Amino acid sequence: MTNCLMEMMILENNQYVLNSDINALSLTEKYGCPLYVYDSAIIKRQFDRLNNAFDVPSLKINYACKALTNLAILKLLKSFGAGLDTVSAQELEIGLLAGFDPQEITFTPNCVSLEEVEEAVDSGAKINIDNISILEQFGHHFPNVPVCVRINPHIMAVVIIKFR
Repeated sequence: MTNCLMEMMILENNQYVLNSDINALSLTEKYGCPLYVYDSAIIKRQFDRLNNAFDVPSLKINYACKALTNLAILKLLKSFGAGLDTVSAQELEIGLLAGFDPQEITFTPNCVSLEEVEEAVDSGAKINIDNISILEQFGHHFPNVPVCVRINPHIMAVVIIKFR
């Protein structure tokens, strides 16, 4: 992260300048604060590093949009070939607005109603369930819809408290 920030902005003549010689202060004067500036070249380079880290014939990187739902960034990631991982109906809708095909979107609901899961099914997104109760309900309501199951082995750290 630090390397990306150092590449993106440098201090030059007591002013912060972006890689493309754009004065960061002038951007805040033009667009206001807070201002978030993303460098698509850095995002592309990091995406390619991740993609090239695995020597497999068919790899699909899914971006977890809960990290950032900026439409421009989602469209950029889609242009790189990324899929999308969503956890809510709102994120699913944003993914569709960004141009992702429903088959490129994985919906992994946490603490949502069956109605929200039904919205995802109706959209055509891939469904990924990690809750036995929701899985049972899903099976009863959508017996012909494929579903992925995420298994959490509940490996927990043991904490030992010592009293004196």
